[in-house]
Amino acid sequence: MAPHHKDKKDSHRAANDIMHSLRELAKAIEDGVPLEDRFTVRTVSIPEPRKYSPQTVKKLRDQLGMSQAVFAELLGVSRIWVQGWERGVRHPSLLARRLMDTIRTDPAAWLTTVWAKAS
Repeated sequence: MAPHHKDKKDSHRAANDIMHSLRELAKAIEDGVPLEDRFTVRTVSIPEPRKYSPQTVKKLRDQLGMSQAVFAELLGVSRIWVQGWERGVRHPSLLARRLMDTIRTDPAAWLTTVWAKAS
């Protein structure tokens, strides 16, 4: 069987699976069946990351021994954003706060992991 033909067959199968699942869902709703009785339902609680004051951001960066530019690069933000966080004119995003929470857990281990991946 040619590779192109197999890809088309796999996508056709996936589309059929999705349509079947949607029909099952529609039927359950139509019949008034509670969805948790018909399907596996999981509730996940995700804790809010801590709030970072200007002093806390700077303290974490200092613990890592990094300039604002390097810290920003590792967080995937601009140096201007880090400057703003440390001056209190901007606040770290939810994603940046989650990453800083991870770093704060064990800064030395986090750095070791980052540098190991860099080499």
